[in-house]
Amino acid sequence: MQSFNKSLFILIIPALLFLGTFVSCKKDKLLTEGGSIAFSTDTLTFDTVFTSLGTVTRSFKIYNTNKSRIRINEISLQGGSTSPFRMNVDGTPTKKIENVELAAEDSLYVFVAATIDPTTGTMPFLVQDKVLVNLNGTTSEVPLEAYGQDAHYVVDSFLQTDTWSNDKPYVIIHSAAVDTGATLTIQKGCRIYMHADSKLYVAGTLKIFGTKTDSVIFQGDRLDRDYFGYKDYPGEWRGIHFLSTSDGNNLNHVIIKNGGGTDASIYVQPPVTPTTNMQVELNKCVIANSAGYGILGFNANVRATNCLVHTCGLQNLAILEGGNYELIHCTFATYGGLGINHAQQPTAIVFNYRDTSLTGFVAHDLNATFRNCIFYGPLDDEIVFNSKGSSAYNMNLQNCLLKRTNALPAIVSNNNGILNQDPEFKDYSNWNYLPLSSSPVKSAGVYDPFVIQDLDDNTRNNPPSIGAYEVN
Repeated sequence: MQSFNKSLFILIIPALLFLGTFVSCKKDKLLTEGGSIAFSTDTLTFDTVFTSLGTVTRSFKIYNTNKSRIRINEISLQGGSTSPFRMNVDGTPTKKIENVELAAEDSLYVFVAATIDPTTGTMPFLVQDKVLVNLNGTTSEVPLEAYGQDAHYVVDSFLQTDTWSNDKPYVIIHSAAVDTGATLTIQKGCRIYMHADSKLYVAGTLKIFGTKTDSVIFQGDRLDRDYFGYKDYPGEWRGIHFLSTSDGNNLNHVIIKNGGGTDASIYVQPPVTPTTNMQVELNKCVIANSAGYGILGFNANVRATNCLVHTCGLQNLAILEGGNYELIHCTFATYGGLGINHAQQPTAIVFNYRDTSLTGFVAHDLNATFRNCIFYGPLDDEIVFNSKGSSAYNMNLQNCLLKRTNALPAIVSNNNGILNQDPEFKDYSNWNYLPLSSSPVKSAGVYDPFVIQDLDDNTRNNPPSIGAYEVN
């Protein structure tokens, strides 16, 4: 066996230690000249945001592409203190930060948001800035772009008699209320954007005069749709609430979407004084993607004509504690969707009572007529009827298509109805509820001389189709 060379071993160990130290020092050496960095995006873009409201926060990464540690001399917004953008670098809110060290082949986040100051402009406009990154005398940049739009702001307000035009959008923050005795008139083409915590209360009267080509739209105020994964998400705002003092409300060609954050997209309380006069009339309206109810009424008086209510987390239509209802040529349908689980709640319930406990309830007379309406979805029974107590239950169905496998109760009058036949909507997954020409609803309705057009302003045939759309 060869003898062990102790002296050689003594020489090798220090050499290896020196080499390791040299490699380590080289890796941690600060690069003071030249060098390069890279970004995870070439431009950071924000979708339309209302002026004076902040955008969602977006981010990008700065990569150290070098084998050595670097010290970024400065990361700053080109616009400085006047920039509409705000920046956060690795947890530090700033407009400018200096001497940021970054290990070899490491990265750091830069977070950016924007708040756009109001201007006199009414059309969307572009605001721009740049994030400037200086490394050893060389400046690189990431452009920032945000589209802003000026708006009327209504913040936690009682509204007196007024008319809203379509000159620029309205944004409601922390709710608003049409005062008792006041009338709010909304003209065609007006856009109303509701903040997440906001509801429009109506103690007085709401009159909306949209048209097919210039519908009035209520929706959430998050137009930078990446916040919701570029999807319409239910419950973005809290809905329209008609109080007991409200009367004479008339909504024409109104789209109400992504509401119902706490209860319903349309909520109607009982009138202060019992009456059969209609508190709320809906004509050619669409209520879509409500987190809660589509229309919720408690001993209320509601008329709806040529309306589409679809994709609701609870009932599309919930009639509780009686009341007076007339529904003509309406479509109620839910199949589920993003944030909507349609596994147990039927599309509609019609009760003359409201439970107050396990054994107690409050009931009032119910007088309801549904004519030429569709109630459909994947459940066995998409419409449920029930009565309690001695209060009247007058429920008349005429030429309606119902999804209901169980027999209708004796308390319901059903004339010329269609049960459990698929209405053959064109594409309900994409919210297209126009039935195909082969649909059983075609020419299956009863003619109403006062309803001569459908939801799309198309002329009704005689006999007409069942539902909100005329099928040819």
